[in-house]
Amino acid sequence: MLKNYLKIAWRSLVKNKISSFINISGLAVGLAISILVMLVILDMVSYDKFHTHLPNIHALIKNYKVDGEISSGTSVSGPLAGAIRNDIPEVKYISRFGSGGQGLIKSGEKALYEKTVYVEPDYFRMMTFPAIAGDAVKALEQSGSVVITERTAKKLFGQENPMGKLIMYNNTHPLQVGAVIRDIPENSSERFDVVLPFSLYEQENRAWINNWDHNSIATWMELQPGTNLTALNAKLAKLIQEKLKNKDEGLFAYPFADMWLYGEFKNGKPSGGGRIYAVLLVGAVGLFVLLIACINFMNLATARSERRAREVGVRKVMGAFRKQVIFQFLCEAMLLTFISLLLGLFLAVLALPVLNHFTEKNMTFDFVNWRVWLSLLGMVIFTGLVAGSYPAFFLSSFKPVLVLKGIIVNRKGGSILRKGLVTFQFMTSIFLIIATIVIFKQLRHAENRPIGYDPENLVEIPLRGDMNGKFHLIKNELAQIPGVTSISGGSNDLIRFGGATDGIDWPGKTAGQNIWVTLTSVGYDWAKTAGLKMAEGRDFSPAFGTDTNACLINQAAVTKMGLKAPVIGTKLSGAIVIGVVQDFVYNSPFSTPQPMLIELGRGGMNHLFVRVRNDDNWRKTLGQIELAIKKSNPNYPFDYHFVSEEYQKRFEGIRYTSQLTNIVGTLAIFISCLGLFGLSAFLAERRNKEIGVRKVLGASVSQLWLILSKDFLKPVAVAFILASPLAGWAMNKMLLNWDYHISLSWWMFAVAGLLAFIIAIATVSFHGIKAALINPVKSLRTE
Repeated sequence: MLKNYLKIAWRSLVKNKISSFINISGLAVGLAISILVMLVILDMVSYDKFHTHLPNIHALIKNYKVDGEISSGTSVSGPLAGAIRNDIPEVKYISRFGSGGQGLIKSGEKALYEKTVYVEPDYFRMMTFPAIAGDAVKALEQSGSVVITERTAKKLFGQENPMGKLIMYNNTHPLQVGAVIRDIPENSSERFDVVLPFSLYEQENRAWINNWDHNSIATWMELQPGTNLTALNAKLAKLIQEKLKNKDEGLFAYPFADMWLYGEFKNGKPSGGGRIYAVLLVGAVGLFVLLIACINFMNLATARSERRAREVGVRKVMGAFRKQVIFQFLCEAMLLTFISLLLGLFLAVLALPVLNHFTEKNMTFDFVNWRVWLSLLGMVIFTGLVAGSYPAFFLSSFKPVLVLKGIIVNRKGGSILRKGLVTFQFMTSIFLIIATIVIFKQLRHAENRPIGYDPENLVEIPLRGDMNGKFHLIKNELAQIPGVTSISGGSNDLIRFGGATDGIDWPGKTAGQNIWVTLTSVGYDWAKTAGLKMAEGRDFSPAFGTDTNACLINQAAVTKMGLKAPVIGTKLSGAIVIGVVQDFVYNSPFSTPQPMLIELGRGGMNHLFVRVRNDDNWRKTLGQIELAIKKSNPNYPFDYHFVSEEYQKRFEGIRYTSQLTNIVGTLAIFISCLGLFGLSAFLAERRNKEIGVRKVLGASVSQLWLILSKDFLKPVAVAFILASPLAGWAMNKMLLNWDYHISLSWWMFAVAGLLAFIIAIATVSFHGIKAALINPVKSLRTE
């Protein structure tokens, strides 16, 4: 029986080539997008799932109350881990975690920069990063050992056994390879190549590591099985209150399993949000595109009902039950869906490298993974049932007595449903067009934003290891180069600033009035070198010996603190303000600049800023800079960045989102137009005789075109009316996530609606004009 159904289904597909091509093409594109969406979702939900003890691993989250709002973060103080280890028995293992950034790793003549972290031995008792040589736990118990990944080991030692080999870290710390672990999985939220003992981190940060008020490290812990999390959090809250005597700060444990997808906190509590929003959004886009493709099948099948009516009538007269007819049409839908799936898989394989480029991932089709097969099977069943269910029930309902007499009852409900489905298709398409326009305009708006300094021809050179101790020596060397116009340094680059405090005092500050102030230290001529503008006062200068006890602030700090003129000379926690820098953009190009306090760096710097002359010799100047750096630091590879290029990297996320939205929107419109094209062809054929009569009675080609086209333009108009407020609400919610954003304008919706109308008119006009030009003698010949 099933074989017979499949044979009939295949013959139907071959016989109706145009409709089969439209359905297969639309479903293949829809399934290809859904498959790629499936890969993205499976990748996002798989993060950190490989850890054996994942259910018991938790992160420490600290709450801070500033400006009446509670903020949460993973940065906690150094002594906290020891206090928890001694006082809270529910904690089985605990490890502090410090980032070392890009550290210089050398072995013999080989030198490379790798991402380094500092952890305690318990880290590898909790996390599942298996060793292929040595013991990572024992290695970290020794201050002179280091743990490296397999990839780093191959870079440094090739095929040699790395165990026991000596490497130099930042040209200052000789370390012995104590263990080699497998490369960190792609779906790990923790990424590193070199793991250093935390005792080394303590040595390098003696000034603050034991200070309860300094929060700069993360802390992970594994709980005893069966631990009551509510009771534990009560103990943690009590502990932090006893140590800090500050009721505005809190502490709680949060499951590591939830950090990746649900890592958003509001008012000091988990909000249930985070990356899960992206998962839901991506899933919704894939589902809607697939539904658009399914609608094509439903519309074309019901539009061709007259051609299949007699077939249904004959089958019923021959004894077929309605459920058998339904099953036959569902078999046709499943066969078509399966063919579309094969083509969709092929398209998805071709598109996957492009998706990997956009997302900077390395996703692959893991056909050994049962989740992939289960998802594909669910996709086929869902698509086949959605696409084929209504046509199957609709066609199987024909009464054989009527259809064999040539009487086809055209139900008004069927026509309304087809128009409703077309409306839904174009609603989705118009929504995506509006989203594309809004995201594109927001991107351009942020890219053209005045950033407050001049990033062009400004070179930033990271000072790693002992290079920062030679800052003044390097600065003097570079000052001799003719193409260099200005030199300075800073503890932060101009793009990212990290450290902040709420402990700044200022004149007029009231009790309980706390604000977060970003802290950074810089060298002389910092504002001049960066191209920053002074709103008041002056830059740091070696001509003023008192600058060692001075500071600069930005305009945001003046406003937030409510400082009154004259600001120059005001004391902030003992430092005298000598200048106010105009606000400049940092951390995010979409955020409002926050208060900042800039001190004069008394020691070395982490970043060197060099402004070069904008002329034809800039490459020669850069080469001379490299020679000067290597002369002072021959043991470090030369590394530099143009600040303008680094700033543009901040837009990569929204730029990729814009491109992907554009691609998905174009494909959604393409699928919708495929269905509209096929539907207009069948309806033009159905009204063939009507057109002939109208032409005989004197109707012009334009009048006939309008008669045929208006039935399709009405659903598009309704789709625009419905999609516009929905898109406006969604886009406004998205824009409110950014401080610096555009305002929605009427023309964005007008352009989307006009574009949808033009596309719809162009799609249906082919068959409309073709039908209007047919000789009425041919269309009326059978009358």
